[in-house]
Amino acid sequence: MDPQTCLKTTLKDKYQKLKEAYSENSLLPSRLCYRMIKEDYPLNNLHEHEFRSVDKSDLHSWCYFETIPLADILSCDCQHDRNKRTVISLGVSGVGKTTTVQSCALEWAEGKGYHDIHLLFPLTFWELNVIKHKLSLIELLQTFYPELKELDVSSLNEKNVWFVLDGLDEYHLPLKFSCPIVSDVSEVTTVDILVTNLIRGNLLPSAHIWITTRYAAATQIPDCFLLKETEVQGFSDEQKEQHFRTVIGNENLSNKAIDHVKISRSLDFLCQIPPICTIMANVLKDHLKEEDGFKINPLNLTQIHENLVKASNPDIIAKLKKLALFRMGKGNVMFEHDLQKSEISIEEASTFSKECPLVLKEEKGLHNTTVFRFGHLSIQEFLAASAKLDDIERSPDPSVCCQYLVHQVLQGAENHYDVFLRFIFGLIKERSVLEPYNQLIVSTKKKILENILSYNAVVLFHCLREYDSQALLSEVKFFLKFKISPISDFGPPHWLFMIQRTTNFGGMRDSFEMELSTRCDERLLRQLPAVLKSRKAMLRFSNLTDKCCPALAAVLSTKESYLRELDLGYNSISDDGVRQLMEGLSDQNCRLKTLRLQGCGVTAYACKYLASALRQSRKLQELDLSKNEIGNEGLQRLADGLSSPECKLRTLQLSQCRIEKKGCYYLASALQNNPDHLKVLDLSINMVGDKGANELFHKFDIWKLTKLEMCHCGLTALSCGGIGEALKFESSTLVELNLSNNSLKDSGFALICEGMYAWCSLEKLNVSSCGITCLGCIYLAKVLCSVSQLYSGWTQRTDWQAVELKELDLSMNFLGDHGVREILGVMKNPYSHLTTLNLSHCGLTDACCVDFASGFTSKECIISEVDLSGNDLQDKGVEKLCMGLRSPQCGLEKLLLRSCGLSSRSIQFLTTALKSNPKHLKELHLMGNILEDSGIRALMKLTKSKKYTLHTIDVSAD
Repeated sequence: MDPQTCLKTTLKDKYQKLKEAYSENSLLPSRLCYRMIKEDYPLNNLHEHEFRSVDKSDLHSWCYFETIPLADILSCDCQHDRNKRTVISLGVSGVGKTTTVQSCALEWAEGKGYHDIHLLFPLTFWELNVIKHKLSLIELLQTFYPELKELDVSSLNEKNVWFVLDGLDEYHLPLKFSCPIVSDVSEVTTVDILVTNLIRGNLLPSAHIWITTRYAAATQIPDCFLLKETEVQGFSDEQKEQHFRTVIGNENLSNKAIDHVKISRSLDFLCQIPPICTIMANVLKDHLKEEDGFKINPLNLTQIHENLVKASNPDIIAKLKKLALFRMGKGNVMFEHDLQKSEISIEEASTFSKECPLVLKEEKGLHNTTVFRFGHLSIQEFLAASAKLDDIERSPDPSVCCQYLVHQVLQGAENHYDVFLRFIFGLIKERSVLEPYNQLIVSTKKKILENILSYNAVVLFHCLREYDSQALLSEVKFFLKFKISPISDFGPPHWLFMIQRTTNFGGMRDSFEMELSTRCDERLLRQLPAVLKSRKAMLRFSNLTDKCCPALAAVLSTKESYLRELDLGYNSISDDGVRQLMEGLSDQNCRLKTLRLQGCGVTAYACKYLASALRQSRKLQELDLSKNEIGNEGLQRLADGLSSPECKLRTLQLSQCRIEKKGCYYLASALQNNPDHLKVLDLSINMVGDKGANELFHKFDIWKLTKLEMCHCGLTALSCGGIGEALKFESSTLVELNLSNNSLKDSGFALICEGMYAWCSLEKLNVSSCGITCLGCIYLAKVLCSVSQLYSGWTQRTDWQAVELKELDLSMNFLGDHGVREILGVMKNPYSHLTTLNLSHCGLTDACCVDFASGFTSKECIISEVDLSGNDLQDKGVEKLCMGLRSPQCGLEKLLLRSCGLSSRSIQFLTTALKSNPKHLKELHLMGNILEDSGIRALMKLTKSKKYTLHTIDVSAD
């Protein structure tokens, strides 16, 4: 039999059995991603813990690299000289380097791939350790493959011969490239010299070399001998999820397990390593229960390993702990003499490896040698940490010992003990070794800040998060709130970096929103970790139903959740969905501040659940139930929660909820009992009437609010007395008042003006469509043309004590030209704060435009937005307005003239004015007028010139 056929038969028999054995236990993944390491992308710092190359949770973003098939990397077409002919593949422990070698060999042996390769010789470095005697290269190959009796130099000198040397990091002897030259395949020497001469190109200069290794050992091979550098990436996100489904078997449990892992950005990264992915899947398979629904109880890295180990034989685990600590930094291949040092027999280890292959693996090799490995490097580090902590617990002062250990790890020249230290912190918490507020945690926080720009801060942050998933978040919140360092000796720069670090580690994002085409329950349920890590979940119009509510409740009740704002508006959430949602809102871990349920079909029945949540959730500050059929009965139930001292609600929106005067009584009584928190109240589009409104004004001090919305509430002048009296309070905080679409008439408006005139801090007032006429303008003029109270302390006190009014909406009232003239004195009041004035649809003509123009030319005028839409101004009115617009004193930025009976002549006036005063007007709205295309083009031309500030034109040709 020729050497190629013989070798293929041998490899097929060897690796087919391995593949079958591994496949049964889901330990051998077949999918791996390779990438070429480019010259402009340096290798990882080989002296740091290799997890750093996988776990990038400390980074805001990371690079994605194009992967290429292994067949392209091992192409025989690659040209090489005798020196540069080695392809090296690096990867962390367990990422799949050996798996890839075995898969490649099997595919070649079965004729399924790598057809250009003539001979393929896989050799493992740990087996090379077994060979102590001198031998030739041919003898070495026949030692591994005794079937190759006909192997000779002519076979090895054929084209496309590959030597695959797997696991350089497991070789006990250093490769010395200054060793004697060996060029004859029959020359006898030591194994290390044979390997070195293969790499140097002295032996079989036409052959190809492929070496796999962990990062730290790669430095043994000088760059001058490397043809290609590649890196094994491990699982992609899709492969991780598929592996979970393979191991767990149950679709629902698999999805829950995947969500648990994705909650921790660090665990999600580490799942790229197949054995860790397998460990997590197996642990979560037992940890999760289907009957728990969507309840989220994430495990950290320590808890995952502890759950794995505690299910094993405690006697041998105790021995393995000592062995792991003893072998830290000495590799993961253990021979019989290594086990004996910890009083473990081969038989004992072999039996245990069959029971717990994820903890300990057995491997047979050359000369029937048996070796053992920990299921993964992380298993060894966990067991070593457990043994070390056993020693620490026996010491007089465990905290001091732990601090000394931290110091030792950080001062070490090689950071190979990062994960070991991470497990120490995790086990301290699991065993309750130290008090919650202990000196170790305090000093660790300080060390993180001291080393904030170095990788040591990352190491310690991992440790701290293992101890407490919310570590340093309270300090960051304190700094953000008060701009003061909560830890002495550290200034704002430290905390700005810390904010970035906590954001990165948590994977926090500002907002979550589903793509429009994929909005549904099922899509949301597959993205729960993303929801949990977002401050806002904007889910309105997302085709959601009650099906998503248990999952969202689970997110709300999870301690690790960052969700503070949940918008479920305009989804089909029934009363039962609200009930399920409130279970999460009532949980002590819930920190949601804003809940919006507008337009969800919620009825009065759901309000009892909401009331219960209001009594228990001290964090909730905003509740929006607008456009739901809750009615008086619903508000009665809701009032039960609003009246509770535990309720801290600041914003309550009940617009269009079919509330009447009876419902207003319930609300008034609730606020009377709990009056100190509510700041924003919206009762718009509810027919509460004067009786309901006055009940509210009588029992609750509306001047304590900052915003009151009572648009379209059936109010008349009878309600205005209470509002006016509230505005008179010197301590009033009411800055925004909307009374539009109520029949207040001039008499009611007079009472409001009287309140504003006496004393008021009102900044926004909307009395659109309130039946106000010219007479009402006379009352308003007294207010608008007065001196602000802010100046009364240092100017001579007069009768004029006015509001801080900035925005005023008088639209849809028949004020007429005479009425508007009364109030336009505000444009010349040097103490006015008014910037926005809406006078649309107020029955105005061109007669008032001269007054506007005069006001625009006043240096005291600070009005930046005027809406005159829907008034019969016509071209002559615009011509008069432009007399003011062209003045350099005019600072108007937005002018609305929609449906004002204008023609293209008005555009000519406006264009001329803009050319005289080009630096102020930004927006011009002319829709609804009869304009010619030529005029429109003339305006559009101005927006394209840098000379003009104008950038928005709203027009339509008719």
